[in-house]
Amino acid sequence: MAIFKCDSCGYERDVPDKLVGKKAKCPDCGHGVTIVDIVSAEEEFFEADFENNGMSAIDDEQKNFGQSGSGVLESIDLDAKDVEVDLDESGDLICAACGFVMDEGSEGDCPECGKAIEKPADFLELSEDDVDLSDLAEDDAPQVWEAGFSGDDIETDSVIDNEEVVDKWRLFEGSFPLNVYSGIVSGILAFFFAISMALLASSPGGLHQFLPYIFGTALTGMVVGSIFFSLQTRMPFALAGPETVLTAVLFLFIGSIYRSMANDFTIEFILPTVLAAIVMVAFATGFGLWILGKIKAGEYVRYIPIQIVGGVIGGIGVFVLLGAFNWMGQQALDWSALFDAVKLSVLNLRPEACFIAMGPSVAFGVVLFFALSRIKNSLFMLALILVASGIGFAAGLWGGDDNIRSLAATIPFPDEGILIYPVEVFKSDLYANIQWGIIKANGLYLGAVVIFAIVTIMYRITNLEIIQGRESKLNAEYKSLGLTNMVSGLCGGMPVSISYGRSAGNYASGARGQIAGIVAGLVCGGGLFFADVLLPMIPRFVPEGLLVYAGLDLIRDWLFKTRTTFTRRDDLWLLWMVFLVTIVFGVLEGLGFGLILALMVTVSRNSKGGVVRNILSGSNHRSNVDRAPAQQRTLKEYGDHIYIMRLQGFLFLGSMERLLKDIRGRMEDRDKLPVEYLILDFKLVSGLASSAGIGFEKLRNLIFDYELELIITSAPLELEEHLEESGFVGDGEGLFKVFFNLDYALEWCENHVLDSENMLKMKQLTLPELLAPVFPEPKYIPALMKVLKREFAEKGQAVFRQGDKSDSMFFVESGKLDVELELESGKILRLKKVGPGAVFGEMGIYTLAPRSATIRATEKCVLYKMTIEKLDAVEKRAPVLVTSINRFLINMISERLADANTKVRDLMM
Repeated sequence: MAIFKCDSCGYERDVPDKLVGKKAKCPDCGHGVTIVDIVSAEEEFFEADFENNGMSAIDDEQKNFGQSGSGVLESIDLDAKDVEVDLDESGDLICAACGFVMDEGSEGDCPECGKAIEKPADFLELSEDDVDLSDLAEDDAPQVWEAGFSGDDIETDSVIDNEEVVDKWRLFEGSFPLNVYSGIVSGILAFFFAISMALLASSPGGLHQFLPYIFGTALTGMVVGSIFFSLQTRMPFALAGPETVLTAVLFLFIGSIYRSMANDFTIEFILPTVLAAIVMVAFATGFGLWILGKIKAGEYVRYIPIQIVGGVIGGIGVFVLLGAFNWMGQQALDWSALFDAVKLSVLNLRPEACFIAMGPSVAFGVVLFFALSRIKNSLFMLALILVASGIGFAAGLWGGDDNIRSLAATIPFPDEGILIYPVEVFKSDLYANIQWGIIKANGLYLGAVVIFAIVTIMYRITNLEIIQGRESKLNAEYKSLGLTNMVSGLCGGMPVSISYGRSAGNYASGARGQIAGIVAGLVCGGGLFFADVLLPMIPRFVPEGLLVYAGLDLIRDWLFKTRTTFTRRDDLWLLWMVFLVTIVFGVLEGLGFGLILALMVTVSRNSKGGVVRNILSGSNHRSNVDRAPAQQRTLKEYGDHIYIMRLQGFLFLGSMERLLKDIRGRMEDRDKLPVEYLILDFKLVSGLASSAGIGFEKLRNLIFDYELELIITSAPLELEEHLEESGFVGDGEGLFKVFFNLDYALEWCENHVLDSENMLKMKQLTLPELLAPVFPEPKYIPALMKVLKREFAEKGQAVFRQGDKSDSMFFVESGKLDVELELESGKILRLKKVGPGAVFGEMGIYTLAPRSATIRATEKCVLYKMTIEKLDAVEKRAPVLVTSINRFLINMISERLADANTKVRDLMM
């Protein structure tokens, strides 16, 4: 650009470069002026203007910047050909022939030379209607924002439904014929499994005489479990009933009761007591499951290490096999001591008789085990059972010798009959003979059944969720099974649980609705009603073989199949250790040992690698206090004297020991500056065990040994109370310091580090002295000081408040101020602290957004204020100064961002 400046009256304005060297009349005084280049004109302008405003300190290099005024030239002597120029925003026209300037509204010929003046073409303002991008559109269909759009234009296949699948009652979901077919198959299988579970429960010596009653409890539990659970569950293909694990613990329970009563009571007392124990187990299991689901604690069961529990259940599988052998050989083993039972079994072993009595059952069980390892289908399993039953029945009809005809042998029942409903006992006078004291004395077995039910149900539901393809509500399933068990107990049935094998087979057979479980229960109920006819037709080796298969399946599933890619080596050691304890000392001992190990492992793993969330150094992680550049350099160099450990999780004595070990490791590190201030941040700590108090006593001894200052931040209330009661808190040597949060603690530590380096109380500097090391162009600082307004803020005074209009920014010369965030709850949160050399309020004048925080003086402060109006004026008068200010602010914000990135990096490590 060129400049027109009248030497006579001072009138001036910008003109196009092409007019340089031309003459024009001043519109104010008529004096003729030659248009000159803007550089030479600016030198003269700056010299005069800055001297008049007391800013002569700016050297010649600064004077090359500025901006002239505006005006209208009336005439210009111009030799250029046919040039038409729009001088400024006013729209004035210039004659291309003589240079005479006319107003925008002038029409006709030039009044100076008489030649025609053409108006330049007007620029049209475009609206969105003038923009046509239809040629770029890939689809001619109207869009959502267009007038021709209607909801019918949406393709429903392309709509993504983000809502969760709603859990609903699925009685008739899926194909009705397939559900009925699957229910019939599952019902027949359930009938056979109920027979096997009854044999297992009556396998202890002396309980064989109660077989008809135990048959009744098993079949009652299977009917109730199938129907009642299917009506409640939201996993429509799942089947419930008496299953191997719970029945195995039950047979140990009632076997222990029988041994306690055998020598002192008659059968009139033993029978009702045994049946009452079965009912109590069912009811107690149901109540425990229902409470667990009601308080929504079921999800926490998933945290139990499954391998440890698997060791106990694998041991139960061994007991199931021994129980099956005991039943088949009728050896009346003493289950109170497993070694004695095995020893007696070996001594009484007669190979030929055992082969005839146990051979078919063991063979059939092994065939089932290997066949069903490959094919998980209920129909396939039922076919194997029916084929085996047909072979046994045919052997009885056409067998050539006694060994072959023995395949047709049925279950030996006592003289009382084949099946007796347990409720018949409670209707009689035998109810009064129940020995509740003996049941109570063996109550540990009852608790064991509840624990095994909780764990196995969780594991099976989790696996069935994979088959189903969607999550289920574990707490709801616990409640459903709890109610089902209580109903089973009230009806005189056994405790029930989800059967994974039968449920998976039911799904593979096509079951998708709850009708399948109801049909299975009705089929099993038919078997219960016609038991006197059906049971004598079933060869005994079939249910006995099912029992052998169940024992082998437990051992395989819980000792071997739980091993995955993620299984740790120490988990395997724990699994086999618990397994050995279970088979050597018993189920209760194995369960207790497993629970203790599970607790120790859970606590250890929750605290291992997790008690310390982050380890930070004071050189990189600093408080939210804006300090002078020299102080920042000092903290960068000596910040390693501050050692920060952010803790998390629940603190046990073991986790405190690990913490102390980590602290000692840092103390012994000779490659870093020695730690003088140890900060423990408890913000993420969820709680402390009572034994953690011992850890704090050892922590106090440690700070004495290393002469540390220990600072605790964000301490839980119970920790503060404990430390105060123990006399650990105070200002004396070896006492803990407690701060509200990590920021205040860091400020305190930084002040002590700076004080030790004689940098805390620095010489009182003026603002120009504070800005000199960081301002991009220090030579412009005197000019900046001319346009700043000095102000004072008293202690407690708010310079501005959150929500105020943003119209200025401030430079701090002396004093300190808090940046406070006012929360909706009324709580005040200190974001940072600013001191000498700091700038605040700068973001507001650029964004014009309301103040995002309150600035309050914590002591008497000297501030320098820059308003938006003054900044705008400086930008017009001296752009170079505004550029330097902007560079200074950008550098400052960049440093803040770099510090924030460093903090985030340290917190993520």
